[in-house]
Amino acid sequence: MQTTQPMGSPLGLLLLIAAIYLVVRSPKKLQTLVRMGIAFVAAVLLIIVPGAILGRGDPRALGQIAGLVALLVAVTAGWWHTRSLKRASAEAAGRPDAKP
Repeated sequence: MQTTQPMGSPLGLLLLIAAIYLVVRSPKKLQTLVRMGIAFVAAVLLIIVPGAILGRGDPRALGQIAGLVALLVAVTAGWWHTRSLKRASAEAAGRPDAKP
């Protein structure tokens, strides 16, 4: 008997593309990727652990929802980090005492 993988959520695919885009466009790629990874893991743990302790609902559905929410949190953290890096570099370029 052959089993097939379920198709990914369109929202999940869109968020994954956004995450890749943010990492590629970031001035500090590794730092952005690490922050996004930490945000992803923290969000998954905040959703999965209480659900596992309470033992209510469908674990598969809870995992899928946790993955989508965690991906959204990771993309938001990456966007925020990239925006703050660009804003800091723009402010540094505007100051006369800024280091080149």
